[in-house]
Amino acid sequence: MKGYDRENSEVGTWKGVMVFTEVQDHERILEGSLELLSCGRKLAERLGGEVSAVLMGLDAEQYLPEVERFGPDKIFCCSHRALKHYDSQIFPDMFTALIREHRPSIVLFPASEAGSDLAPRLAQRFSTGLTAHCTGLEIIDSEEHGQGLLLMKRPAFSGNVTAEIICPHARPQMATVQPGVFRKDEPGAGNESRHIKIDFNYDLSCLRIRSREAPLRWDRHRVPLEQAGVIIAGGRGMCSKSEFEDLYRLSDLVGGEVGATRVPVFNSWCGQERMIGQTGKSIRPVLYAGFGISGQLQHTSSILDSEIIIAVNIDTDAPIFEISDYAVYEDAPRFIRCLIERIEKEHPPGT
Repeated sequence: MKGYDRENSEVGTWKGVMVFTEVQDHERILEGSLELLSCGRKLAERLGGEVSAVLMGLDAEQYLPEVERFGPDKIFCCSHRALKHYDSQIFPDMFTALIREHRPSIVLFPASEAGSDLAPRLAQRFSTGLTAHCTGLEIIDSEEHGQGLLLMKRPAFSGNVTAEIICPHARPQMATVQPGVFRKDEPGAGNESRHIKIDFNYDLSCLRIRSREAPLRWDRHRVPLEQAGVIIAGGRGMCSKSEFEDLYRLSDLVGGEVGATRVPVFNSWCGQERMIGQTGKSIRPVLYAGFGISGQLQHTSSILDSEIIIAVNIDTDAPIFEISDYAVYEDAPRFIRCLIERIEKEHPPGT
């Protein structure tokens, strides 16, 4: 579908907040979407407008009660087998129709694989701006640019500064947001959502690409990484994929989840869904243990909300020690093997 002509010059006619409420693994609502509904509700209240959720998937109606708990005024719901997995043609086309009809001032997306594909396609179609991987959102008034603007904050220059971005002359204002940035917040009793069913009348014969197999699933977590109480993370210092695998052994023993910095992901030691950092996930576990992680700002800015931080690194000058509660100056792969042996000895399997 071709890009649309610019039709958003009347900024004042765009109202409210719309949130892409993504279904993850066609079995649950993405945590990042629920966080955005909480954030979107507060932004909409500040603007004096409504927040709406867009829910598309296979048997999407089953997720309505969960979505409704987070206070959207409206839930646009479309259910069809063709929506079981994200499609880079169907979803943008259907979302485009919703935006054109309802004209939200703000549209928010989780910075997931699907959200990061959908958002720029829509931004291009509406000739508007998009701020990716935001770590903060708020409404501001400007003498120069007008009232009710979305101020979007994101790290820049390798995390050394925080950029503050507005989109004063085009609508909708659009942003993708890192998972774990905002807290889920249920509004409590008294809030009722209006359910608006969208009939699926998409012409599937116009698809340019057809998938003959279901997409491969991610290396799935017991719980979403941003909700894990214990996170065992590894970095460049784990040295190889085989040594990185020891993190999974340790996480199984302590009931945690495995996270990673950019290097293990780029080296295919683990999947991108496990990356913690400015272009990954923000976390706030009770316990974070980092093995072989130097502690560059891109990573540490996303772990600062951890209650306890333990760092294991042979480099005594590693920056991560500056924010750690406990420091272990040892070779990370060797230390983790010794730790696993000690735990297994004191707590044999099955005891």
